[in-house]
Amino acid sequence: MYPVDVNGPRKAIKSWSVTFVATMYLFAKTSTSFPILGNVDVSSLSGRDSGHLFNRCLLGPGQDSHRIGTGPSPLWPYQIFDSVSFNPPALNITSDRQDLAPGLLFLTPSDFGPPSGAAKEVAPVIMTDSGQLVWNGPSAEAADLQLFTYKGRPTLSYWSGISSNGVGYGKITFLDTSYNEILTLCPQLNLTTPDNIKYACEAGIHEASLTDRNTLLIDAYNVTTADLSSVGGPVHGWVFDNLILEIDPGSGAILYRWSALEHVPINETKEPLAGTGRNQSQPFDWFHLSSIVQLGDGLLAIFKTATSSSPERHANVPTRFPAVQAWQHHARPRHLSNTSLTLSLFNNANNYPYNLTTIPSTGLELHLTLPPNPSHPPTLLKRLHDPSNPIYTGSQGSYQTLPHDHVLLDYGQVPVLREYNAAGEAIWTAQYGTPNRAQGYRAFKYEWHATPTTAPDLAVKKSVDGGGEMCGYRGFVSWNGATDVEGWVVEEGAEVGKLRQVGVVGYRGFETSFGLGEQCARLVAVVGKGGRRGRASRVVCA
Repeated sequence: MYPVDVNGPRKAIKSWSVTFVATMYLFAKTSTSFPILGNVDVSSLSGRDSGHLFNRCLLGPGQDSHRIGTGPSPLWPYQIFDSVSFNPPALNITSDRQDLAPGLLFLTPSDFGPPSGAAKEVAPVIMTDSGQLVWNGPSAEAADLQLFTYKGRPTLSYWSGISSNGVGYGKITFLDTSYNEILTLCPQLNLTTPDNIKYACEAGIHEASLTDRNTLLIDAYNVTTADLSSVGGPVHGWVFDNLILEIDPGSGAILYRWSALEHVPINETKEPLAGTGRNQSQPFDWFHLSSIVQLGDGLLAIFKTATSSSPERHANVPTRFPAVQAWQHHARPRHLSNTSLTLSLFNNANNYPYNLTTIPSTGLELHLTLPPNPSHPPTLLKRLHDPSNPIYTGSQGSYQTLPHDHVLLDYGQVPVLREYNAAGEAIWTAQYGTPNRAQGYRAFKYEWHATPTTAPDLAVKKSVDGGGEMCGYRGFVSWNGATDVEGWVVEEGAEVGKLRQVGVVGYRGFETSFGLGEQCARLVAVVGKGGRRGRASRVVCA
């Protein structure tokens, strides 16, 4: 167990809420055609289901379907489904039942450090704040699943690749509201790496921030030599040089490049050498860029020496803000004028593994003067943490302002999310992994509506009664990524031309189970409050 305390992974747990996940298909599944019989009345789908979907084996109307799998520590409880074969984590939720901000959760659970077996499956996911899955992306190490407007359209993006010790090399994928891939940004930068491997894509794991110019700000890590004598290291030492790149996502063209090593003295770092910097395989990570975002015509960056801004996009010399606390992540400007800046950030107050303190990690909102002036230190506007259950996280984390002045904090290395209300009270907490063995780089909450081009997934199985006797059939249906399903039209029959509608089942969660009188069926999604018929599954037989 890594030495970061969260006061125990099971503290203040009141209930289990289940996460349902299915893997996103990267191809368009061909669905058999189905007759348009008019819209479906959805007014009754919240209670009893229509039609004659019952027999002596059934437990009632359509049901939320899931099972929870467990294993030896540090494996976190995970979901098991019948319509899909994926195993996402379950959310362990504590809530005081206050009204939460609207939206869906976007997160990227994974193992912390080398694969530790803490996560049964690693993939980007979208969930409700009650723990229901909405979408599960491809199985891959991922980070920074977010929503933004790209060229006027809502767009998902996430990083995926390979990471180790806080450094990553990978690609950034853009998806539309049907989860179709719009583009993949795979920068090839000819970087030198600690293991001397040439990775196919070399975007860093820490940032993919869209500007109002529809360009993307990313980071990259290049290993190079440097004089470390000013910090007690060798004259001919090895370091990570942190790069900021502005890229045109469409063409991949690099529009702007900035190097930390070229502009910031190494001896300004707060990071101890701790035996690194003597060879290429263990470079000194003195700067460790963790956040880049557009700030007017310039850039705002967070790194281990201080908070910095460049007054113009192509300026080479950064302007420094006075440091408020060490080891911050995810800085975002909220209000900018000619004389001041309001800034939000996640304040770790700890640095794994060298600087672990008794100061809890918090969310901060600060007011800073412009231009920065040491005689006018930042003013604290908001400091968010739960005194009854403090968390001390040594890496990663995010701060997101939500509607109604709520805030969502993600605690990075400690896989916990918390929503705070306008009064600064923690009103909802969700844990999705074992602290310091699983992680989530950042997490967000957005209002999101999507209709996949893939077809729903259906499984049909024989049903048995309590005595083990064959007793009809049960179906299990899900539609990965669909946000507006109200129910399912159930059709029985073995051939498309001979299907007959036998009833309508209400939406009961990511996977809904229901009874069948025959062994073959097809399901048609009922989408939206108007009852529009959506995509159909293929015909499936037990």
